[in-house]
Amino acid sequence: MSWKASAWAKDQRLGSPSAKSILMCLADYADPDGLIKGWASQSDLAEAAEVSERTAREWLQRLEDWGLVERQRQQRPSGARAADHIMLRLDRSVTDGAERCRRLKEGDETDDLPANSAGRTYRQPDAEPTGNQAHPTGNQFRAYKEEPPIEPPLTSQPGAQARERGEDDRKKIEAAFWRMVRQWPGQKGMPRDTGLRAFAGLTPEEREEAERKFPHWLALLKAQRKDHVAAPSTYFGQKLFQDVDEPVEEKPAFVDAPAFGPVWSGLRMQVILTETPAEGPKPSAFMAEQLARDDDAGRRARLTRQAAYGWPAVNRMHDRASDRKGVSVGVERAEMLKSHMEAVPVGSGVYCAWRDLHEARGWPWIPDPGAMRVVYFPAGGPERLSDFEAAVRSHGGHVHEAAE
Repeated sequence: MSWKASAWAKDQRLGSPSAKSILMCLADYADPDGLIKGWASQSDLAEAAEVSERTAREWLQRLEDWGLVERQRQQRPSGARAADHIMLRLDRSVTDGAERCRRLKEGDETDDLPANSAGRTYRQPDAEPTGNQAHPTGNQFRAYKEEPPIEPPLTSQPGAQARERGEDDRKKIEAAFWRMVRQWPGQKGMPRDTGLRAFAGLTPEEREEAERKFPHWLALLKAQRKDHVAAPSTYFGQKLFQDVDEPVEEKPAFVDAPAFGPVWSGLRMQVILTETPAEGPKPSAFMAEQLARDDDAGRRARLTRQAAYGWPAVNRMHDRASDRKGVSVGVERAEMLKSHMEAVPVGSGVYCAWRDLHEARGWPWIPDPGAMRVVYFPAGGPERLSDFEAAVRSHGGHVHEAAE
């Protein structure tokens, strides 16, 4: 997901909640350049935007006509068509969508297409009028063919809308049923119409419960060494899922903390404050002489060496952060660290104060954060560092490198 694409989509004024929802969903899957590779299908887009497939299809074409979207046809090596690549034109914008939609519904949309768009219009000249032109009848003298509006008023065609909603519900029920049946032991090649009818006869809450508990029901039968597995019609019809205990969600033992985030920054500060600095490799004769000097030059040499070798775990974190790789931290520890950190703008007075403190104490300073505008340090600035140190002293543990 790209924040740039999401911000761009949010700024568009399309005059339609459905259009805005579709564009926002596309932006969620775009990279920083606005490219979306291999969108699954228009039905997936419709489900994500909570609109019908027809609305998603027509608004996707409309956004392309308006110059906000470009579709790039893709083919598999076999020659079959693959999912289109979609490019969001982040350099373009629409601010008069409400007026365009109004003209569209009134049948006057030829002026609202941008000059650099595909130029497609839904109004095309009809054939030359025939018959008695002095008394035209029917549609013999109709000047244009007009396509119906993309979003008809909610009060129109209630029967068609009800049928469309019913069709969507039926597809969702069948999809949930087949997700379970594909894993059903001993059901390969057997008729399943009875099971589908039993599943559809449940309430929405019961269908959700049946699917949620299905893996645990199978695990229970396996633990009891039951050879016979009930058919889908029995499982749903007799509501066997109600006899299964509610599954307990297992919380992960560790979470991945991205580089420069609050947990990552809190962990590096905890290591610096609670671990004894290492001595590092044996210095050369010249360096040993510099370190032994009892003056400012000797003090600076000792601090520089400590920053380079004193906390090898922190230096490994910094090396990985340069490649934008984080660390893995225990859940409880991560929550504790996050609660004691605050965002500090890069280059601000507080940021410089933290850098000066690191230099004065011989602590390794963070690597270049790149384009990041904020990094994280203990809340309250260097003056409140003792509060953070007291809070983390009781939490031990080791740094775990995040999986690449």
